[in-house]
Amino acid sequence: MTRIQNSLFLLCFMILLGFLLVPLCALLVFSLLDREGNFAGMSNFIFYLSQDSLLSTLVNTLLVSATSSAISLCAAFIVAYALLRTNMVAKKLFYIIALLPLFMPNLMYGLGLVYLFGNKGILTTMLSLQDFSIYGFVGIVISESIYLFPQSFLILYLGLQNSDYRLYEQAKIMGISPLKAFLHITLPNMRMPLFSAALVSFILCFSDFGAAVIIGGGYNVLSVEIYKQILGSQNLALGATMSVIILLPSLFAFFLLRWVESKSISVSSRATHYKIDSNKFRDICFFGVSTLILSIILCVIAAVILASVITLYPHDLSLTLKHFSLSSSLDGIATLKNSLLISVLVACLGSTLSFVFGYLLHISKSNIATSFGNFLIILPSALPGLVLGIAYLLFFNGNFLSGTFFILIACNIIHFFSLPTLSVKNALLKIDKELELASRIFGISAFSMFKGVYLPLCLPAILENFMYFFVNSMVSISALIFIYSQQSKVAAISIVHLDERGYIEEAAALAVMIACINIAAKLLFDMLKEKR
Repeated sequence: MTRIQNSLFLLCFMILLGFLLVPLCALLVFSLLDREGNFAGMSNFIFYLSQDSLLSTLVNTLLVSATSSAISLCAAFIVAYALLRTNMVAKKLFYIIALLPLFMPNLMYGLGLVYLFGNKGILTTMLSLQDFSIYGFVGIVISESIYLFPQSFLILYLGLQNSDYRLYEQAKIMGISPLKAFLHITLPNMRMPLFSAALVSFILCFSDFGAAVIIGGGYNVLSVEIYKQILGSQNLALGATMSVIILLPSLFAFFLLRWVESKSISVSSRATHYKIDSNKFRDICFFGVSTLILSIILCVIAAVILASVITLYPHDLSLTLKHFSLSSSLDGIATLKNSLLISVLVACLGSTLSFVFGYLLHISKSNIATSFGNFLIILPSALPGLVLGIAYLLFFNGNFLSGTFFILIACNIIHFFSLPTLSVKNALLKIDKELELASRIFGISAFSMFKGVYLPLCLPAILENFMYFFVNSMVSISALIFIYSQQSKVAAISIVHLDERGYIEEAAALAVMIACINIAAKLLFDMLKEKR
């Protein structure tokens, strides 16, 4: 590596150390201190585990995560199977709807459920459901299931797409029924994708903050309890302790996921694509069930859109666009501008950092640097956003970076750093090794190779990473709720505050605007990609 490459490599390591490892160390240190800052050892953990009211939050969180993951997994598998293994109509439309929640802030589903099933909700009034309460466990699970659905769907869709049809041909020749083929071929082959989707869903749900804070009611989960301890009681030590407790199951699930992925079997190059047999009864059944699943998602989203344009439900049902001006909010439209600015900068800087670091690791000759770099790439994907945000709060609190746009941008880049960098590494691995050999033989400089070969061939991955950083930054809340200031507040956090003050219509309007920006950005990106 040249001197410039070595300098860039060192700079990338310093960035990841300063904004990833060091804040995490600060979090661990704080969990061992008392409220006065004195060393307390394991007393915080002992205190937490000895308090039934606090320990119940862990049990509640585990129950919500397991239930939501199971529901989203079953629903996602049905829809993915319907799209890839049946001849039902409107497949493209169903695929788009299935991915729609990716572009929405997860707070949106809680708002939609409140508007539908709240104390004076539309369906509560129409169906006389006064004895039914959406607040608490049921509401959180439904909201989380919608939030987790697209993540599970994508994993299972790719798993089904990579199946080898030759096995099904042999089963057909042997006279094995479609049901037996499903039980003995499809499910065993989908064991790894199903397990991966379950673990990813569990990790995401375990530390999620958005659904519980909107629709949790009195049902306490770990993320909301940490929020109360840190911002309500100012008990940073106990908040740090609970963050470590959140971190442990997430780390266990993550490393279990990595182990599962290492055991997965690659698809043979001679594999053939699945050929769908004609079966109208099957197609009608899957169409009906898939329609029901996706209709629930659309109904919740539609309820939020309706809430954003109704003057004041249930007192004044006239339509209006005044809520989009956010006149009742102390922040006005400024938080949406902040979100846009932060997301664009996160996308630009994050996609650049992930590409440069992935490239430098690819050409590195040092086994130690490569191993440590790979560890730094993987680590953020094992960290819940809530834990990372609290680590930033504890480490950067009181210094000149505290509450600035810079610290929010850095937090989002680190939070979403893993997947983009891994995609860059995979893109670089596909480049023919003979190109590198030829460049050395003909004396082509490293910069010329970077500019003329690596950058153009990795450009599709870089652009995809730009969109990934942008969309996720627009909807992120768990990582930022503890480190923003009044000047740097983003739209997702403003939704929480509007809902707390009872301005549900304006909260809905802000959520709709975030979703529209993300969808518009995705459509624009797809248009530009097609023109290339």
